[in-house]
Amino acid sequence: MIVDIADLLDRAQEFEDKLERYYADLRDQSQDNGVRLLTYYLSRHRRHLQEALENVSATELAHLRGIKLKYDVEFHPEKDFHIMELPPEHVKGKDVLEAAVAYDEQLVNLYKSILNQQLPQEATELLESVIRIEERDIVMLKKMIAMNYF
Repeated sequence: MIVDIADLLDRAQEFEDKLERYYADLRDQSQDNGVRLLTYYLSRHRRHLQEALENVSATELAHLRGIKLKYDVEFHPEKDFHIMELPPEHVKGKDVLEAAVAYDEQLVNLYKSILNQQLPQEATELLESVIRIEERDIVMLKKMIAMNYF
């Protein structure tokens, strides 16, 4: 199957939307104030791809999304995001943070897998930008885990 960058970005965006709905539901159902605070934070900061695309024109974005890849990249985050299966009363702050780190790491792996294919320079620059954003986020989330605050 031939895929283009749009296919992979759309898969990531679809899961991001599902994740945002999950955080909203968890926030509404959880009695743990730490979990609720984290879900507010995580639902707002999940817009890394849009952040990277802010300065890209519509024409350039259409071009980037249409770039064909030689092979598909494995990306199915929902199969590893087991926190969604837990009842809200069993979800702890550390669970939420660890799941967020795991997902960000999957995104980094997705973007790096795309970079392993031959791409035009502008696509490479965009993906490298998104990787930097995600990696910064991973460091921050891991610091939050290490502080054991939630």
